[in-house]
Amino acid sequence: MSLSSNIRQIPAIIFVVLATFIVSLAYSLYFQIEPSVDARAYDNIAWNLAEGNGYKEDTALSYDEDIAILRVGPGYEFFLAGVYTVFGHRIWIVWVLNALLAAATAFLVFLISKEIFTSEWSVPLGLIAAALIGFSPDLITINGMLMTETLGVFLIAASVYAFFRYVNTDERAVWRVIVLALLLGAAVLVRTPAAFLFIPFAGYFIYRKHLSECAVFCAVLLFVFMPWTVRNYEVYGTFIPTNLAFGYDLLAGNHPGATGELEPYALNEEYMSQGRIVGNKLALQAALNFIMLHPIEFLKITLERASIYFSFARPTGFWFHLEGFSRAATLILSALYSIFLFIFGFWGIYRMRHAPPETMERARLLAIILLMMPLAIIGIIVETRYRFLAYPMFAVFAGYGALDIFQKRDEIKAFIALTLVFFANAGFDALRNLDRIRERIGEFLS
Repeated sequence: MSLSSNIRQIPAIIFVVLATFIVSLAYSLYFQIEPSVDARAYDNIAWNLAEGNGYKEDTALSYDEDIAILRVGPGYEFFLAGVYTVFGHRIWIVWVLNALLAAATAFLVFLISKEIFTSEWSVPLGLIAAALIGFSPDLITINGMLMTETLGVFLIAASVYAFFRYVNTDERAVWRVIVLALLLGAAVLVRTPAAFLFIPFAGYFIYRKHLSECAVFCAVLLFVFMPWTVRNYEVYGTFIPTNLAFGYDLLAGNHPGATGELEPYALNEEYMSQGRIVGNKLALQAALNFIMLHPIEFLKITLERASIYFSFARPTGFWFHLEGFSRAATLILSALYSIFLFIFGFWGIYRMRHAPPETMERARLLAIILLMMPLAIIGIIVETRYRFLAYPMFAVFAGYGALDIFQKRDEIKAFIALTLVFFANAGFDALRNLDRIRERIGEFLS
């Protein structure tokens, strides 16, 4: 690409990045959402850390009684603690940082699209991909809260970009491997499903016979997790590299009558009363027993979870701070966004088979990376916001797919068939959950 072409890109992407920051911050300042439920827990843990009271949600409880170790983390809580240590307990600072992270993520997605498509890349493709992240109604909403997804999505995008910079660079620079491992380690500490990205990253090193780089990658990852793992062993007497939620989550999604979603389950509450460590082991064993004794039901629930993950009938918008017009607008925009992102994203993946061999190889790598995000959770529990981690990769493919269908208009019948499959899945999901939909409609009308 010529120098003049590169210069012409700058104003367009700067506009998208700045607009992302402004829109995200404006939303946060307009609604000024008070931390609630999970966000309140993260806030409490972070403030206790900043005040020197340890990694606890309730300082009056012992570590085994407190549930901080069951929360997603600890990366986000330490991030908030760092903010509070420097700026004090000022949530508006977090909103500003969230807006900056959102803008940086949009820019990273723009750069990832260039790394994937190279010779086939165009400014509109990169801008569509960046805008799908920057102006996502789902991500804008989450940026206004103290939730893990904003930082998690940024770190995943940064990890993917660092990976493809390594892939596209002839020099096998060890420093790139170290940066990749540090970013991935941070991403896992913020959102545990990011651990599945280890599979394609390490797999690439092994496939290319970059064994020394793979060894460095694994060593740095171990270094990232070591301090927290050692601390947890000293406190709880057991191996906990991130948090202690897995057993409880697995049982919440896998028991007789489970829907695959995050719902209260009496047996989990009973196990929790026996202490965090013992309770998690009991919950894990109960879930594994269910899976082993009822494999067909487990498979059925897992397929239903996969349906939920890609369903248009699962827009965000039922947040407690939304009501009336703002809730209706969020629901509509979120549904339209998921329709565009999934249909054009999968269309982009489908159409990549016509790309040049080198581009197709990188696109396949990105598709495998994308696949890791649903695979990480569909066997456990699925909620709409859990799919946000896949948005950066979907956005890249959706940018390619949107340009392809509007410019080439090839294989229209295949595109229509793909669209019908997704709408059929949304209809299937809606029919399975008519009672919940009626409940949601009642909430909306109340």
